[in-house]
Parts: sequence; structure tokens; C-alpha cells
Amino acid sequence: MASSPSWLDVVQHRLRGFRAPYLLILQHHDIPASTMLAAPVTLPLAGDLDILAPGLTIDGKEYRARLLDMSAVPRGVLGETVISATEESDAILGAIDIILHGYPVGRRH
Repeated sequence: MASSPSWLDVVQHRLRGFRAPYLLILQHHDIPASTMLAAPVTLPLAGDLDILAPGLTIDGKEYRARLLDMSAVPRGVLGETVISATEESDAILGAIDIILHGYPVGRRH
């Protein structure tokens, strides 16, 4: 079995029928749980907004982290780490902040 991924690692997975080729790990690796919070990583789609689907480059190809589709994933289906997305942490955390708090695009309450 692969070693446990770290925060903001992009990993392969063994989820049957799941079209996204990769998952972005959003949960810090020091949080003990049988699942990890992750977002699907897919090829870009028409209408993507950088602010909610930050871009990632994997093997020279552009992908998008689908943060609106984050969910808990069993650790046992997580595969090898492909890249670390720590260089994109500002964009990723900014998108999470918008999703959770609505700022700066939504109402303030």
C-alpha cells in the first residue's frame, strides 16, 4: 500500500467508476481519520473559473482541482503521490475560503 499522502498532494486513486484521474488531498496529514478530505482533479472544462477550480500542471498538462466537489475518501483507495500542489496553496486556500465563507464574491453574512 502507498504511504499516506500529505496535505496538498495530488494522488492517483483506486475508486472504481470515478472519472477524475487524480485527487487533491485537502486534509492535513496529521489529522487521524479513516478518510481524507479530497477534491477531484480533472481536465479543464468550458466555463471554469480559476477562483473556484485552481489550475494544476501534471506531466506538462493542465488540470483543474474541483474544490466544489470535495468529499471524504477512504484512505485505502489513495494511491501514489504524483505531485505536490503546495506552490498553488494560495489559490487553493483562497478557493476554499470563498466556498466556506463567500468572501470576496458573496454576501458577508
